[in-house]
Amino acid sequence: MNRILIAVFVAAFGMATEIFDQRTAFAQYLELAQQTPQQIPQQTPQQTSQSGQENSGIAAPANVRRVSLRKLLAALSEKHHAMFNYNVELVKNIDFTPEVADSMLAVSSKSEAESRLNTALEPSDLRCKKLDENTYVIQSRSKKAEGAESDAIANSASTLAPTSPEAPSAIQVQSQTVPLAQNGTISGIVSEAKSGEAVIGVTVIVSSDSTNFSKAALVRGTRTNKFGFYSLPNIPYGTYYITVRGLGYATFLQSVRVENTDKSVRVNIPLRSQDVKTQTVSVLAERSTAPTNRAISAVQLQSELVSKMPTLGGEADIFRTLQLMPGIKPGTELSNGIYVRGGSPDQNLILLDGVTVYNPAHLAGLFTVFNNDAIRDVRVIKGAFPAEYGGRLSSVIDLTMKEGSKEKIGGTANLSLVASRLTLEGPITENMSFMVSGRRTYLDLLLNLFLSETAKLTAPNYNFYDFNAKLNYKISDNDHLYLAGYFGNDFLSQKAGQIDFSLIWGNATGNLRWMHIISPNLFTNFSAIYSNYRYNYNEVSRTGQGLSKSVSNIQDYTLRGDLQYFPSPEHSIKAGIDATMHRFTVANVTDERTVDEFIRNISPDDNADALEASIYAQDEWQITPQLSANIGFRLAYFQRGNYVLPEPRLSLTYEVSDALTLKGAAAMTNQFLHLLVRNDITFPSDTWFPAGEVIKPANAMQYVLGAETKLFGDEYVFSIEGYYKTMNNLYEFREDVVPSLVINDVSSLTAGKGESYGVEFFLNKRMGAFTGWLGYTLSWTTRTFAELNGGKPFFPRYDRRHDISIVLNYKFSDAWELGASWVFGTGQAFSLPTSQFFFPSNPATGALVVTQDRGVPANAFRTNYTERNGFRLPDYHRLDLNFTHYFSWFGLPFNASINVINAYNRANPFFFSVSFDANSATKPTAIVQQAALFPIIPTIALGFKF
Repeated sequence: MNRILIAVFVAAFGMATEIFDQRTAFAQYLELAQQTPQQIPQQTPQQTSQSGQENSGIAAPANVRRVSLRKLLAALSEKHHAMFNYNVELVKNIDFTPEVADSMLAVSSKSEAESRLNTALEPSDLRCKKLDENTYVIQSRSKKAEGAESDAIANSASTLAPTSPEAPSAIQVQSQTVPLAQNGTISGIVSEAKSGEAVIGVTVIVSSDSTNFSKAALVRGTRTNKFGFYSLPNIPYGTYYITVRGLGYATFLQSVRVENTDKSVRVNIPLRSQDVKTQTVSVLAERSTAPTNRAISAVQLQSELVSKMPTLGGEADIFRTLQLMPGIKPGTELSNGIYVRGGSPDQNLILLDGVTVYNPAHLAGLFTVFNNDAIRDVRVIKGAFPAEYGGRLSSVIDLTMKEGSKEKIGGTANLSLVASRLTLEGPITENMSFMVSGRRTYLDLLLNLFLSETAKLTAPNYNFYDFNAKLNYKISDNDHLYLAGYFGNDFLSQKAGQIDFSLIWGNATGNLRWMHIISPNLFTNFSAIYSNYRYNYNEVSRTGQGLSKSVSNIQDYTLRGDLQYFPSPEHSIKAGIDATMHRFTVANVTDERTVDEFIRNISPDDNADALEASIYAQDEWQITPQLSANIGFRLAYFQRGNYVLPEPRLSLTYEVSDALTLKGAAAMTNQFLHLLVRNDITFPSDTWFPAGEVIKPANAMQYVLGAETKLFGDEYVFSIEGYYKTMNNLYEFREDVVPSLVINDVSSLTAGKGESYGVEFFLNKRMGAFTGWLGYTLSWTTRTFAELNGGKPFFPRYDRRHDISIVLNYKFSDAWELGASWVFGTGQAFSLPTSQFFFPSNPATGALVVTQDRGVPANAFRTNYTERNGFRLPDYHRLDLNFTHYFSWFGLPFNASINVINAYNRANPFFFSVSFDANSATKPTAIVQQAALFPIIPTIALGFKF
């Protein structure tokens, strides 16, 4: 008991000391405005310019306390009840002697104070300009007068308003208890100053001191959501300072007053992009030159980073960049599919503006369908994701398209060896903007140019295109409409003999979204969504008879509603409901009917509808100043089989200090849609089919534990995360089944379970001319099926023991930049025959028939596999480089890039195959052959903005 009393006494004494220190600091802050000339010590005048150099020839004693321009403006604001707007970076090094400061405070009129301030600012090339009766702007004299006022305000202006007697001090905000009826709410939308695009995930804080951002001065804090909206509830009446900070943006500071007459204060904030600086080191690249990781198992990327990465053919690819993150592994060189923590590609929920995209691949997986020029933000959650997401087991990849600049019509154009891209954006009216972006490959056109007329008859013909569009309409400050769509197609065809072959696959999506702010504490979002993935294979005889046609199609019709409620500073509640009607079409027919007969006679039984619905709620709860939690629950329903399955979610974050954070999470997930992919062909043969009474929904349970620390300020971030995941009701083909092109018979499948665990390390340098990261993953992934591999666990293709990625970006100057990536991975698991036996054509002599080309008839031999995926390809490693040159041409900003894939020409094996060389009629010899896919490949690309 005595120890407890002593501890309480010590804590109370420490708190009292802190209160006294902060009250003293607050009093000193206002002392300047209250002092008379006789009270201020006479000291030698001295003034520093923005560069910090002296502008007076008289040196001041070292112990002279100088008055910063920011504090002087605060005192003038207090005395004259005026507001001063300025750029924080512009004024941060300006200060005065007490005599100069006193001369401004001694006068009684605003005009005289303005005149004396301008006289004092002359050596620094700054001036104070009056905007209206009570508003002034501090700006450079060399700026053009036209538009300077709005520039100073929009470009992260700092606005200082008079301090009210009701405004509590820093300690008063923290200690006093104010009834809820005397509190108000500050809310608004954060957007980019130039484009008007919503800024996602930046920090918004309210403090009681414009120069002190410590925890003692902090009143409230939050982050913006996907629409740039923020809400800070339960603010006691008074005057405060809003500060908005984000990596790559100039700090925004503005005063705001919460009054009894208007409890809700709307503050919409424009942010200006700027180079990130850390002490004397400056990041010359724009914002988001490195990924950010704010939540557990989450990574956030911007399109600027993707464009700086080395790419195949000069085509910036989002998924290729994601593959460089720990815990996210590539499939093969021929595929941009990603395996997240031991999960298969179909276990990733891929959302484009809230719409599910089922097949995100072009050109047999070489490129993603997402045009980087049309994408603004990418958020990846590698596991244990919150309750707002559902329907998949492993991860969420949430992509947000650009809304379109509200400033002017402009765009980008890019030309590479693979495809060309064009993006246009701009305002339609004052309240409406648009963005359209298109891309098309021209491989088919190039082949037609270089092939002879005879070769064209049998050469394959391939092309793809994709098109993104978004319309943004501001109905009012509280209502926005968004209409977004994506359309993409791949077409492959070839003529061989009397057969015409064609393969078409693609996606189409659309989303009509209404964002409505009901009140400063309640934000809503409603969507009507359409998604269609189609896959068609056709093989037709030119005689009109004979047909092989396979169809796999899934259409989704979705209605969704979400709300975000801010009842108190400690709670941010999200809830929502959605319902999706899936329509599946699966057909695989080979007969002698004509094409028209086949289309007319597809049985209605080949179509299947299934309703999937869910409801969720989650609470982001700030339990203590150090401990926060995201507690959520999702209830999922699936019509086929009448499944009603719970999905509890929990994550915890504990801030040990400003530099060290501990994280933990657990989540249960379910997946009602299964995907089977044939392993023996490279073009997509994806067949999505629903769960039912026979095929059960897949489910998973994942646990995550990690820590994150900041090093050297915010320049470096190091994180470590360990995870463990179990999966049930996974499906594969039985070993005795030869799969058809499209699967419509579930009897060929067998069910099993999976297990995945590992640890991920991530060191990220976010600031400086030199940025990049180092990622390392140590992991194990197994599958166990009763009917596969003799019931023993085996390693699937998703298993990688070691995975290393090093990403570097260095900007030599404004004109030259280097991007580089090096990856290393344990070889992929695969099944290799360990022995072979054959059936002799003449049992009496043991002779074996050998064909003229010295091959062995396929029905004459058999291979023996002792273990499923019991072998591994050699370790994989590769260096890719990207050199970018920025220049002006015809008055427009251009960039030219040289990409070098596999710079040191590593022959990474793509697969091993077994063939037979019959050296004699009785002893054919098996030969294992290695096939490599990509040698060193240099490519060029050219782009410009207008």
